[in-house]
Amino acid sequence: MDTDVVARRRSVLPFVVADAVALMVFVVAGIRSHHEVGALDLFLRNAVPLEVAWFAVSIVAATYKRPGIRTLLWTWVVAVPAGLIVRSIWVGSPSGSRLLVFVGIGLAITLVFLLAGRGIVGLIDRRRRSSERYSRR
Repeated sequence: MDTDVVARRRSVLPFVVADAVALMVFVVAGIRSHHEVGALDLFLRNAVPLEVAWFAVSIVAATYKRPGIRTLLWTWVVAVPAGLIVRSIWVGSPSGSRLLVFVGIGLAITLVFLLAGRGIVGLIDRRRRSSERYSRR
C-alpha cells in the first residue's frame, strides 16, 4: 500500500474514532438520564441508527477526506436528525412535538460531544507534533 495512503488513514482515524465515541457517549448519557437498564439491545437500538446515519452522511460530505469544522457541521446537521428520527420510528417514540424536542436536544448535546472529541484529537495531535519536532533536534 502507498505510504501516503497509510499516513492519511492514520491521520484520519482519530477523527473517526472520536466521532463514533462521541455519539456513543450521547446514547449512553440518554439511556442513563431516562433511568433505563443498560442492556446491549437497548444500547444498539439507540446507537445503530445514529452511527449508520453519521457514517453514511460522512461519505457524502467527505467528512474524513477534509476533516474540518465545515464538514463536521454539515454531517452533524444532516446525520443527527436523520439518525434520531429513524431511531424514533424504530423504537416507536417519541412522536409529534416531543420528537422535535428530542431532535433539538439531541442536536445540542451531540454537538458538544463531537466538538469535545475533535478538541481532544487536536490537542493530542499538537502534542505529538510538538514532541516529534523536539526529538528531531
